[in-house]
Amino acid sequence: MDFWKKVRDLKILKKKKFRVILFAELFLLLVGIAGLFGKDEVYHFDLGTAAAEAVIYSEEHGGLYVDASMEVTGAVAEFRDISLRSGVYAVSLSYETDTNMENLCTVTDSTAYYKSLLTNGEHLYSGLTHTDFNMWLLVNTDTLIVRAEYGGTGSLVITGLTIRETNTLNRILLFLLICVSLIINGIYVYVCYDRAYKVLVEKKNVAFGLFLVILFSSLPLMTDYLLNSGDLVYHLMRIEGIKDGLSSGQFPVRIAPEWQTGYGYASSIFYCETLLYIAALFRMTGFTVLTSYRMFFILINGATALAAYHCFRKMFTNRYIGLLCSALYTLSVYRIYKTYGCGSFGETFGILFLPFIVYGFYRVFTEDIHSKEYKKSFIPLMIGFTGLIQSHLLSGELAGAFTILLCIILWKKVFRKETFLVLAKTVIYSAMLSVWFLVPFLDYMITGDFVIQHVSARTIQERGLYPAHLLFSWFISGGTVFFEENGMYKSDPMGIGIALLAALILWGFLLFFRKTGGLAAKDKKLGQIAGIFSLLAMCMSLSVFPWDKIQFMNGIFQTLVSSIQFPNRFLTIASVLLVTLAGVVGKCILEMGSGESRRQSCRRWFALYFSGMVVLLCISSIYLLNDTLYNRSFTRIYNSEGMGTGYISGAEYLPYGTDASLLTYRGPVAEENVEVEGYEKGALRVDVSCYNNSDREGFLELPLLYYKGYRVWDEETGEALTVYAGNNHAVSVAVPSGYHGVIRTEFVSPWYWRVAEVLSVVTFLFLVLWYGYNIALKPRRQIVTQKADRSGR
Repeated sequence: MDFWKKVRDLKILKKKKFRVILFAELFLLLVGIAGLFGKDEVYHFDLGTAAAEAVIYSEEHGGLYVDASMEVTGAVAEFRDISLRSGVYAVSLSYETDTNMENLCTVTDSTAYYKSLLTNGEHLYSGLTHTDFNMWLLVNTDTLIVRAEYGGTGSLVITGLTIRETNTLNRILLFLLICVSLIINGIYVYVCYDRAYKVLVEKKNVAFGLFLVILFSSLPLMTDYLLNSGDLVYHLMRIEGIKDGLSSGQFPVRIAPEWQTGYGYASSIFYCETLLYIAALFRMTGFTVLTSYRMFFILINGATALAAYHCFRKMFTNRYIGLLCSALYTLSVYRIYKTYGCGSFGETFGILFLPFIVYGFYRVFTEDIHSKEYKKSFIPLMIGFTGLIQSHLLSGELAGAFTILLCIILWKKVFRKETFLVLAKTVIYSAMLSVWFLVPFLDYMITGDFVIQHVSARTIQERGLYPAHLLFSWFISGGTVFFEENGMYKSDPMGIGIALLAALILWGFLLFFRKTGGLAAKDKKLGQIAGIFSLLAMCMSLSVFPWDKIQFMNGIFQTLVSSIQFPNRFLTIASVLLVTLAGVVGKCILEMGSGESRRQSCRRWFALYFSGMVVLLCISSIYLLNDTLYNRSFTRIYNSEGMGTGYISGAEYLPYGTDASLLTYRGPVAEENVEVEGYEKGALRVDVSCYNNSDREGFLELPLLYYKGYRVWDEETGEALTVYAGNNHAVSVAVPSGYHGVIRTEFVSPWYWRVAEVLSVVTFLFLVLWYGYNIALKPRRQIVTQKADRSGR
């Protein structure tokens, strides 16, 4: 009987208790919606309410003034005893300064409860006139202090303070109410379902096991801080870039508008951010950076555990093998390191999708090519490759290399008509679903000149691992990935872990002593390919692998090898293959006997195998999680201003030759014959009122970084003006002789990007409708088949 039909037959909506629950939830929901309105109080504080220390009021500057000659540092002005009710507020300190990131605006409250005031404050910049950061105040207070802190260089003028109330806290509460309601309703439905149909104990065991996997993989998220890691801030800024882009009306987000002090940065075009939209929606709801990160990665851990369980259970037709593989994969040493030690969001996302590729190829090369289900075997592959393209292209490059090798080995099956069509559909649909990202990416790579196109001389062999890394068991949080100089001293946890190593050793044992006779031919072949490929991937992660020779064989290899950056990335491939191998070993143990007593013995051996692998997992992975929490430093980031805007990791997506240190907050710069009357800057937009009374063309240099897509026109007539990359690749506009008006400069996606977006949406809708149609027809087909069987009898 269909699951949803069973649920409908429960007639839960007719149950009095459930109706009471729904009524209570609806009432609270209406109260929450009502709370979204009326949160618009604005509090102004003039200088008369400020306590000034060692500073003077300057009539000339119109505010509290301090400079280096006064020889003071620290808090120079405080707005004290501010009374506010609980809520989320935007703090705007008005100021003037001639330095960048030397002075601070902070908020404190000595009487507030623990963690009831959350904010990082904001640095002050010479090109801005006020701050604009949020603070989360979770209690009513009468003792709030907003403080201006002077760094000791340059000058600083404080001219006032404004605090604006927002409805953000009510949005958060409404969101949490919806989530809690869904959880309560889900639990109620489950209890009713279990009472009526008696859910199998095996299913309950697996569900509880998956819960534990998700729980322990999320251990570093159960704190009130973020673990410091190499790329953490960069990826958090990607989330902020999506939030800022969406808030300004940009969809999909192509250029993060606030990066590089408002100049913009095209990270989204080169590094697809599909999954990060979820985290950005948490931020737009109103959660802090820290909370959004934790909620998002709990979802990612859950998705990884469930995806791995689904794929491996389907492959090995056993729930407990699926659970074991899910645990080994989600808690693998390399995944823990990439998620919490390295902060490589993209690789973590790539790990989520790799099981779909393994499962997809298993179906394509083992299922009956004449069955109706075979035509749908492209779906896991499509999900896997689309996910890799839209999360981490480099992982896609590695998976693609092994895919080519697999197709060469199984070339006879590849060129079967049915198989070739399935593989072709995988390529076509993956490309069509990703064309919205691929078209802008290829457009910039072909027509532009960026830093990422000038790194092909970077070698990677010296960054490879030692064989000892692969055999290591007791992993701890390290501090280096450059082993040529430091050896394994304080090495980052690079390896596969003793559990996956044990799976490889056990498979070798089974092969050597010819204990695989009970396995089906397709599963034995799977084990052989997974074992060989995993060994190859591990070898490619080592420093003895001849990467330098391969890199300089020709220009194509030079670019591809250099883009890998670190050979240890091949452990991503090795991990998923070794988890597959662990599943094959489990299946082999279960299939060793044919009689009932023999099968009972095999189940006991499998239970021992399962338990042993869990113990080994604790030795390597759980120990690593605990050590990471114990030894790694941390930070607390609540608002985006706590990160700044300038960190761009390797600066790969800057126009080549750009000096990022020169990108500072400023207004338009005009040539002598152009006069600026005023300007307004928005997200990837600048409106400049100016005139050019000379007899020759002038120019304006705007505080925007030039990327293909900027358009310039006269606001009144709509006449297009010339735009080009000026000094330090700033957006520059040619101002015609005799011009007088308002020039609007704005980033506009080219028309063919929009066409690509439409193609991806249409493809997605087509696949959803096609899949839904097949699901709807499935019960009818089963009825027809049953009738045909009965008539045949």
